[in-house]
Amino acid sequence: MTEDRFWELVDQSSAYEAEPHHQIEFLRLLLLELSAAELEAFERAFQREKLRAYTWKLWGAAYVIHGGASDDGFEYFQRWLISKGREIFEAAVSDPDSLADMLADDTLGPCEFEEFAYVASSVWQEKTGIDPWEDTQGKFPYSGAPAADNLSGMPFKENADFLSKEYPKLWARFGESPL
Repeated sequence: MTEDRFWELVDQSSAYEAEPHHQIEFLRLLLLELSAAELEAFERAFQREKLRAYTWKLWGAAYVIHGGASDDGFEYFQRWLISKGREIFEAAVSDPDSLADMLADDTLGPCEFEEFAYVASSVWQEKTGIDPWEDTQGKFPYSGAPAADNLSGMPFKENADFLSKEYPKLWARFGESPL
């Protein structure tokens, strides 16, 4: 699956981002049209993009937005970021502070979307009858979270002075009142 095709599917589903359960269902309907091999390719593309977002700069942005970000919280943030579509994803990977301009003013809940990562595996299971978590042949390419030593960039400092300078727009918006 090409990068463009992957993002085409994600972008189509992001039209329903205001209601995450609708976005999940729409993506599921799109993925139902794919073969098992195409679903595996979709998952590999998803994992590739998640790895691109596995940076200290983005983790720091998630930290500012939420007032903290655990390992799991950062992974759910990466999933959320992918679910927003290519334009927002690429902008955030390039400049995490740009998220301050892209998040709706009425954003209330955390910028996390754990369930987004399970759509392809669920559809794959429907098509193959194989539970991807118990697949002894390892056909479905789920790889889990990357090791912490795979994080790119320099670690952020968990203090207001550093964060307000590194993420000025995010800090102005969320520093005193995180989501």
